[in-house]
Amino acid sequence: MAFANVLKFFLPKDRIFYGLFEEVAATLVQMGGVFKTALQEQDLTKRDNILKSLENWEHKNDEITHRIFIELGRNFITPFDREDIHYLATSLDDIADYI
Repeated sequence: MAFANVLKFFLPKDRIFYGLFEEVAATLVQMGGVFKTALQEQDLTKRDNILKSLENWEHKNDEITHRIFIELGRNFITPFDREDIHYLATSLDDIADYI
């Protein structure tokens, strides 16, 4: 019984990273939809405005990625390897940058 209590101490208490990664994924889905809409737009002025709106989505994604890095620095125990969390966050941010 005491071993179970010790084990609980080392397990992550919160699931903050999962929620943040879900936010990043939702933002990327929105960005992909906006980009698709821009590609289908025939009017160049409207297309330019749509593409400019992607910058706002990209800044939102940057803020979420920054929050992931802050949480990574705050939490000693993470749900999976710290390097993997960092790599995943960086890779998802790169996708947003490419869009």
